[in-house]
Amino acid sequence: MNYIEFMKVLMNKKLKGIYLFECEEDFLKDNIIENIKDELNLVEFNYIKFSTNVEYSDLKSAFETYPIMDEKKYIIIDDLELTKNKLKDYKFLDNLKNDVDDFPDYSILLIFSKSQIFKGAFYKKILKQNNLVEIKRLNDEQLLNFIGKRFVRNGKKISKSLIREIIERFSYLGKDSKLSLYDISNTVDKIIANSTEKKVSEDDVYKQLDKIINMNIFNLMDALSQRDIKKSMDAYFNLLNNNEDIFMIYHMILRQVRNLIAVKSVSKFRHNLSYCLKITKLSKFEYTKLTKFANNFSIDELIKIHSHIFKMDKSMKSEKFNMNIEMELLIGKFA
Repeated sequence: MNYIEFMKVLMNKKLKGIYLFECEEDFLKDNIIENIKDELNLVEFNYIKFSTNVEYSDLKSAFETYPIMDEKKYIIIDDLELTKNKLKDYKFLDNLKNDVDDFPDYSILLIFSKSQIFKGAFYKKILKQNNLVEIKRLNDEQLLNFIGKRFVRNGKKISKSLIREIIERFSYLGKDSKLSLYDISNTVDKIIANSTEKKVSEDDVYKQLDKIINMNIFNLMDALSQRDIKKSMDAYFNLLNNNEDIFMIYHMILRQVRNLIAVKSVSKFRHNLSYCLKITKLSKFEYTKLTKFANNFSIDELIKIHSHIFKMDKSMKSEKFNMNIEMELLIGKFA
């Protein structure tokens, strides 16, 4: 089952037995644990967390002991690495697999693995019980809903286009991205805290996003837009040296190119500024800045660069794809 399916079972108070989690998102895992604690009357007695080197005798004593003033007790074992090579380090699993079919009704055991789980005997036992839970990273639609709901729960309204802006700035969706929901939620919370109106504005969003994105990214965007390859490469390597996420850089370049195309397209019709801002969905500051940069390109040149970025996106799943090399080639396209 997935995270949402598990949460429905938890909320309906129908959890039973041992659950094994393959976890890619700590935020969602921690949310499960917090919901469990909220259900208990006596957390100090009925919520037990063991380290990864727990002895089987201690674990068995815990799940065989009745809960106090609660219907269930919850036992957590977190941060395991249940790969084929690491599995032997967790000796308690050899004994625990014999308890899977006859686990006490009053105890729930949750085991979280931070790695992909080896499909050994214990895994197969849990799978047979339908108690295997996969906590995957969110996809595009799920991330959009996650951010939107966080604003709504705090009494704020925000446009979908601004949520998209947050998503693009973070590159959470990029393959091999190391960003987590904690990174996103922390920034969303700052936007909420610093927004004085019920409806979140562009300024509210940009002020916080600009604080968390390394200034080198703006140096890179400016250098690319000026078609200065030396400055672009310098800014790019500075970002890598500062351990910035390469997929964040990729998505920022994609955003810049799309905005340049939008500004280049709309400005040739000589509409008034307010109309141009409405069509491009850009702030006045950003639109004015991009208008100057757009003069450095023809619309055909921008479309060719955009096509190259699109081809990169399609090729990313290939084993032969080298993101570092492809990013340097992409920067070269601005020459």
